[in-house]
Amino acid sequence: MSSHLLAINDGHDAGAALFSGDELVAAASRERFTRKKFHGGFPEEVVDYLLDKYDVTLDDIQDIAVCNRHHFVYRLFQKQFAGYTHTYLDLRQKMYSAFHHILAKSGVLSSLSAALNRKFVQRSLGKHVVLVDHHTAHAASAYFTSGFPDALAVTMDHLGDGYAACVFDCRDGRCRFLYGSTPLHSPGQYYGEITEFLGFDPLKHAGKITGLAAFGDPRPAYPVLKKFFSYNPKRKDFSMPFMLTRSFRSRIYRELGPFSREDVAAGLQRCFEEAISAYVLQALETTDHHFLVLAGGVFGNVKLNQRLMELEKVRQIYIHPAMNDSGLAVGAGLHFLSGKRDLRPSPMPTVYLGPAYTEAHLASVLADSGLAFKRCENVAEETAFLLSEGKVVARFNGRMEYGPRALGNRSILVSAVDPSINQALNRRLDRTEFMPFAPTILEEFADRCLVDRTKASLTSRFMNITFDCTPWMNEKAPAVVHVDGTARPQILREQDNPSYYAVCKNYYERTGIPVIINTSFNMHEEPIVRTPEDALRAFRQDCADYLTMGNFLVSP
Repeated sequence: MSSHLLAINDGHDAGAALFSGDELVAAASRERFTRKKFHGGFPEEVVDYLLDKYDVTLDDIQDIAVCNRHHFVYRLFQKQFAGYTHTYLDLRQKMYSAFHHILAKSGVLSSLSAALNRKFVQRSLGKHVVLVDHHTAHAASAYFTSGFPDALAVTMDHLGDGYAACVFDCRDGRCRFLYGSTPLHSPGQYYGEITEFLGFDPLKHAGKITGLAAFGDPRPAYPVLKKFFSYNPKRKDFSMPFMLTRSFRSRIYRELGPFSREDVAAGLQRCFEEAISAYVLQALETTDHHFLVLAGGVFGNVKLNQRLMELEKVRQIYIHPAMNDSGLAVGAGLHFLSGKRDLRPSPMPTVYLGPAYTEAHLASVLADSGLAFKRCENVAEETAFLLSEGKVVARFNGRMEYGPRALGNRSILVSAVDPSINQALNRRLDRTEFMPFAPTILEEFADRCLVDRTKASLTSRFMNITFDCTPWMNEKAPAVVHVDGTARPQILREQDNPSYYAVCKNYYERTGIPVIINTSFNMHEEPIVRTPEDALRAFRQDCADYLTMGNFLVSP
């Protein structure tokens, strides 16, 4: 029997992954099981699922890799943090950031903290536990799934294990830490603060600010925001006003008061892109790398990723599909394995790593639902016909996607021909989005739709980077083109998802358009659906005109 490795992230956006030998066999986030978005804490529901599904017991698990070496505050005070709503300038958050800053500067305190954490985790799991550094896990998730033999890994988020941003030299199956920036100068803190200042939830709605920025003029607010966040190449660090005395009543926020939220968002995005591009470029020049791999919540910013791709020094760019903390468990497992054996980077064979359900199970759930349904001889043709007729179709099929993006198996699909569909679908799903819905594009037609994706051929499959659109795309699929002329695509190959490819190919054969809208199958503020019951509940809330579940077509 193959040896098994269980990997766990018990922090924010918790999750778990199971490896058999070197193979990643399954991974999922806790939020999909509890239905609480970004649910943190120990992911017991995911662990139970993994062990049960793959007929593994804890006795079969030789090692457990747990992410976050210095997480004992949350582990020790779980009840106190259980209902905590994250506010970026809350005193507790400031003190926690300051603590992590000290950890990065003090080797003794860092060692004591890691030892304390290990005791907490071993006591709860009762197994041999290896703690993996937060940013090392991010770096490993990107490097080992990129297929690049050597690369520069840059990781960025709010904070984790003493740092907010880190640079790694990755080669020969190892990620070697070079330097980093502490949470007192955090790019994630900067973007989160301004998101909160503009009236949005910084944990859930940072992507909305990215879309909002295209509607504004960056020039009016730029001078103020430039004082707030910039890059200092001499220190290889970011510069920000002192965090512990900062509040939304501070002078810098009073100076932002007169500007529209669109102009503030535009200025924010420009400063963000400039500073992080300078950080990455200096790291590339210092190490003489040309392959760039990225992970961490900051790289959920798809416009930033495009800016980094366009750096002349970059030959290829890759962003891990679960770039946020939902990818930490996989990263922790890959880092652990790399220390045990000769593990080399290779592209992920699949991102469909979550639960799936048999046809018999789907039929039973549908029979109990009271909804009208039929089994289709060719569900792809039926779906394509409905899409060509302008219908909204929710698709539930096969294994759930890994990471924050819906990539066809837990997706809501609709034609991209009519740009007004964005407003209509947002109202239907109770969403307030400023960026249009993302497209799925058949790979053989990608060059007709997008301007030069050669530097991001792999990562363009995961909806984590924007590209400039061609005039043809603008004319034929205007609903997926943003006001700045870009789109955030999923480039679909037949071997990646044959059943979803069949839907898109059938739609193309009917319409001549190789593009459809693909948005996540969930209602507003809910995680993406996991089970057939989740799917039916969302369908009953009128998220779509029709629902396909495996080979079944469900009518209202």
